[in-house]
Amino acid sequence: MFTSDLEVARFEGAAIRTVSGIRGQVKKAAKEEIGNQPKKKGGQAREGIARCTFEDRILMSDIVFLRAWTQVEVPQFYNPLTTSLQPRQKTWLGMKTIAELRREHNLSIPVNKDSFYKPIERKARKFNPLVIPKALQADLPFESKPKNIPHRKRPLLEDRRAVVMEPHERKVHALVQHLQLIRNDKMKKRKLKEEQKRKEVEAQRAKDEQVLRKRRREERQERYREQDKLKKKIRRHVEA
Repeated sequence: MFTSDLEVARFEGAAIRTVSGIRGQVKKAAKEEIGNQPKKKGGQAREGIARCTFEDRILMSDIVFLRAWTQVEVPQFYNPLTTSLQPRQKTWLGMKTIAELRREHNLSIPVNKDSFYKPIERKARKFNPLVIPKALQADLPFESKPKNIPHRKRPLLEDRRAVVMEPHERKVHALVQHLQLIRNDKMKKRKLKEEQKRKEVEAQRAKDEQVLRKRRREERQERYREQDKLKKKIRRHVEA
């Protein structure tokens, strides 16, 4: 992607993207020893190797794109019109589009099907889990050691082998299934009845609470009325 470390320094922090849609960023120029092929002794170090980070693991077959824009000077050219192709009172119009030509002349111009944009459908990549050798795990600190890794359990022999039942066993199995179905139906009806009873109890409780609140309000009003009468009586006695 780069030919020298100077180009890498020029595009530090630039956004990159793979064909599968994984986004990344250019970090900085890297040394050749970081790759799988170390530098040859006595030779010159290769340039143009960049260290990049991605939001997901990429494959060796992925193509990485860097959208680099450069300023291009467009050559200016004009062709003056010296002939009188149309009357002066008419205004010059540019080239008509295909849609305008169709509407004006009722043309049916064939369009190539490959010219239409199609939605891009990419298959989801499935990466293999990271496997760390046990010898390397022993040297890692506790924070970096893998934890809570689900172990693959083999299916039991009872689950893998086919069970052929005798006629009597088949009848017993069918009877047990019928009894289980009856039990489940009873449990379902019981739950519905309990739910209905609970709603009735809650409604009765709310009604009792409303009556109690009304009674307390009336008692409070009566108490305040008695206190007001007593205060007025004391005031009249003091004024007399």
